[in-house]
Amino acid sequence: MKKNIMMQKFNIIFEDSDLLIVSKPAGLLSVPIKSSKAVNLKDQLNRYLASRKQKAFIVHRIDRYTSGLMVFAKNIRARTHLVNQFLAHKPKRIYLALVRGCMSPPKGKLQHYLKLIKSGFRQVVVKGESQGGQLAVTHYEVLKSNKKYSLVKIQLETGLKNQIRVQFAAAGHPVIGDRHYTPDEKTEPLIQRQALHAYRLGFIHPVTLKQVVFKANPPFDFNN
Repeated sequence: MKKNIMMQKFNIIFEDSDLLIVSKPAGLLSVPIKSSKAVNLKDQLNRYLASRKQKAFIVHRIDRYTSGLMVFAKNIRARTHLVNQFLAHKPKRIYLALVRGCMSPPKGKLQHYLKLIKSGFRQVVVKGESQGGQLAVTHYEVLKSNKKYSLVKIQLETGLKNQIRVQFAAAGHPVIGDRHYTPDEKTEPLIQRQALHAYRLGFIHPVTLKQVVFKANPPFDFNN
């Protein structure tokens, strides 16, 4: 990956006494990785909050080279409430992706069984639970398309590691720039990472118990 996407700073979309909504740039890890000193969003948020003697608590993750919205809690009570929502697949998570080809039908559901393997720490598609698979369900709608590309709105029903990238590759429409699951994408000149952006995030606020929804537009490299 090129350095110009590696050290971009996060943007705070919303903050109150219980949570932070942040737009993460592509190239920045969501959380620390053991035995790695790589810069990550959680540590950056802890530095941001240090003067107020607060800290950021992990609720969920998005891939390193995916941009877009994340929520962090600012206390244990809020974290517990938010994590329980994610475990129950209750938050509404909308992504935008650029994928290869013209998808047909233009609106539908992808359903696969995915298994995480140690080799390359990647997901593979298997036939079912009997082969160690977990069910992955993704809903999509094509917003724009031509013969080469489709701009797709994606809603996660489940939230497995790399789910969107694996399922669209398996469907024959890999995410543009996703070198990990589609090696041929390493020759893509227009974007230096997978063209995947966490665009909208909705959930129940852990204290007010009201529905909240946040949006973050894709960054410049995605729009190009």
